Amino acid sequence: MAMIDIHSSPLELQKAITALRQGQGRSVEFLNLKKEIKAFQNSRLEGTYKDLLADDGMRAACRFFLDQLYCTHDVSMRDHQVERVLPKLEKLLPAGAVDTVRKVIYMDYLAEFLDDEITLFISNKEFFSDNALKEMRYINAFREQGQFELREQQILLVREVGESLRKLMRLPFLRPLMKMTRGAAQKANLEDFHNFLSQGLDAFASLEKPTLFFQLIQEREMSILEGIRQGTLSKFP
Repeated sequence: MAMIDIHSSPLELQKAITALRQGQGRSVEFLNLKKEIKAFQNSRLEGTYKDLLADDGMRAACRFFLDQLYCTHDVSMRDHQVERVLPKLEKLLPAGAVDTVRKVIYMDYLAEFLDDEITLFISNKEFFSDNALKEMRYINAFREQGQFELREQQILLVREVGESLRKLMRLPFLRPLMKMTRGAAQKANLEDFHNFLSQGLDAFASLEKPTLFFQLIQEREMSILEGIRQGTLSKFP
């Protein structure tokens, strides 16, 4: 599937995410392997950021990334709801908020696209055969896949999206509006999407040291990326 860029409309990006997650044109074996790779990646992130997860001022934001953006559970219902509501959101929200929504969706799209790509470089038989060798096989496939510029963009986008969400928190009506519209969202079958937005806003509102939080993520992920690129990383921190 050809890649689309960040300047695409939020709806176009969301439809591309849905197509990738549904695995159009992919075999059952491919989709099972991709699911296993996602679980491996989520576990890796849990280990790399266990100190942030233990920090009261950073835990909620860290959990939002792990449980909502780089998650392993089925989010097809949320995807469907996002597609339904995006045309209305683009008309109702201020331009800055729409741009933030686009960045969040593009970050989700980029992660899904890169997961699809790396799955092509990992042998289904090898990855499932020996848990002890999964990390090595993943790192080798990551290096073979390349696309380091896209990976750098993905890392930088985490910080950019986080800072954009922080700016949204300055809109005084936003969080009260989310509370007021919870019932309406349930009646309209938009509960998953509403919960996603509410959890994101609450998570970033509770972030006590945002600059440090995003700095730590960017430094660690860039260091890991460079280690894979140079062939010096054999185990994730």
